[in-house]
Amino acid sequence: MTDKKYTGTIKGKIIELRFSSSGKLENVYKKRGDYVKRGSLIASFEKKQLQAELDKQLAGFEKVRADFEIYNLQKGEPKDDISKYLKSEKQSALNISVKEVELAKMKLDQADLFSPVEGVIIDDSGLIAGIYITPSSSPVKVLETASYYFEFEIEQNDYSIYLNPSRVNIVIVGIDKSYPGTTKTQVPSEKGKLIVEVKLDDLQGLFLGLKGEVNLV
Repeated sequence: MTDKKYTGTIKGKIIELRFSSSGKLENVYKKRGDYVKRGSLIASFEKKQLQAELDKQLAGFEKVRADFEIYNLQKGEPKDDISKYLKSEKQSALNISVKEVELAKMKLDQADLFSPVEGVIIDDSGLIAGIYITPSSSPVKVLETASYYFEFEIEQNDYSIYLNPSRVNIVIVGIDKSYPGTTKTQVPSEKGKLIVEVKLDDLQGLFLGLKGEVNLV
């Protein structure tokens, strides 16, 4: 067993959120530093035009459906090939209208940006109401607090010690508490060393960037 002391850092998964379509930003509900829950509304586009488009498609659908029902009442079950083709044409128009309504509804739903995870917004790209957003611009970055883990580097000579999962205690600088955990991953680093991740049993009181020391149990 090594008597070397390794130090590392608390890290976490950062989720980058973007609108899937373009539009003018109308409301910003969450800013940098705000805590968000899964499903929290972060920002939204203007919806007047999108709602009008949905209303238009719904009206078109009602007309096409009415035409389809009238045709069925007038013609009944088709008895020849021409009647079959005509009914198929009416059915196709109805199907297309349904899809157009679904697409309009989808665009309206995509006007809201929700958080898929629980965490803290660490970058809001300076979002303010009134600016125009595209899918390639202005991402919102959320640090998923449930994803915290401890990461440290080891020398190649100590690889065998951490080859299999090992129980360790992480002593965080400035916190009068140790955090037990289990090593789980070893990947090469750019410095010719190996990076080891520790899945922690307890995440209470931790935040991104805290330094700590590893002690084998």
